[in-house]
Amino acid sequence: MKVLHINTSNRGGAGIAALRLHEALHVEGIQSAFISKGLSVDFNNNIIKDSFFEYKKPSLLKRFIAKISLSTNNQLISKFNSIKKKIDCEIVSLPVSKYKLHEHPLVLEADIINLHWVGDLVNYSTFFNNFSKPIVYTMHDMNPFKGIFHYQTDENKNPDFKDWEANMLNIKKEALINVNNGALVSPSKWLLDEAIKTGVFSNFKTQEVIQNSIDIKSAKTFTSKEEARADLGLTTTEKVILFVSNAIEIERKGLKLLKQALESIDISITLLTVGKGEVTIANTNVLVKSLGFVNDIDKITKAYNAADVLVLPSLEDNLPNTMLEAFSYGVPVISFMVGGMKEHIDKNSNGILVKDLTSKSLKQTVEDFFNKENKFDTDKIKQYAADNFSFKNQASKYISVYNRLLN
Repeated sequence: MKVLHINTSNRGGAGIAALRLHEALHVEGIQSAFISKGLSVDFNNNIIKDSFFEYKKPSLLKRFIAKISLSTNNQLISKFNSIKKKIDCEIVSLPVSKYKLHEHPLVLEADIINLHWVGDLVNYSTFFNNFSKPIVYTMHDMNPFKGIFHYQTDENKNPDFKDWEANMLNIKKEALINVNNGALVSPSKWLLDEAIKTGVFSNFKTQEVIQNSIDIKSAKTFTSKEEARADLGLTTTEKVILFVSNAIEIERKGLKLLKQALESIDISITLLTVGKGEVTIANTNVLVKSLGFVNDIDKITKAYNAADVLVLPSLEDNLPNTMLEAFSYGVPVISFMVGGMKEHIDKNSNGILVKDLTSKSLKQTVEDFFNKENKFDTDKIKQYAADNFSFKNQASKYISVYNRLLN
């Protein structure tokens, strides 16, 4: 079978997760391809020059026609771009696009289409109407069953844009009705349950949870904590908590509550951050060391190996790659009882779930972690990652879904 993965970008959490699935399938002998605006990979796993997304200057005639009769899609996109900055949110996207993705050569070649995070890329009204190939829709946030928003908190904050939300959701519903052979996949039960409540995917035959994967690290990947800390300018005696986010200030990632917790903490802590942006903590007990945005896998590896614990204070989240990465390095995780985190964090084995969604409760949990010297078994945490998030585990479950659709 030939499986094509479509994601708007090859970066960010969804892009990374989609590429990991693509690689996992290849390891299992499946012909898998991947397309995005920034990276395209063919069914032989070769990176290709994809001219499909390149800007092509229109002829003088086409420009003239465009001026006097803008298409409905272009008008809508233009209008949305003019108001988008007024929306107080992490991100918004449209189910409307200028791309005729159903004409992409890899789409035409594929036996199965696996959609991922496709906002502003897939034009729903044409894409789902132009072929009858099996479709797997892997959710990475709430946008597949919302209009323009990607998380409920963002929708709640923006009541002035409820018409946009309703109208764009209606476009999605009308398009998805045309899917006769579809499967809905979610990395977390939380997100799948939220999707099922809406009924948007009620005609999809299969609806199930398949966790994202992580390339399980070999023994040679693990430098000692002492070596990692020395390389990062940390001492062996520091109590180090790690916070990782693509952009530090994303509200949903919970930095505000983490800052409040650390500003009143009574023990000496080093906060090691990875991500775009700076953090300041008004507490002399807390030393902040920022690594900034990191692309270097060796430096990321050192950050995890240097940490005593990853603090993941997300207010809404599906199945964060950072949790999987921490587990794969044997690092315990502290998180609120939300999303996919509450489905995998167990106090007796791989981390602690914070009882209440407050800075006070987070502060107490961090203090307890160090004061009570919780003894987490690094090898057991790594084994949990291997048992639940390996390439093989993910690929075998997806292959089962693909086979059901094809048969």
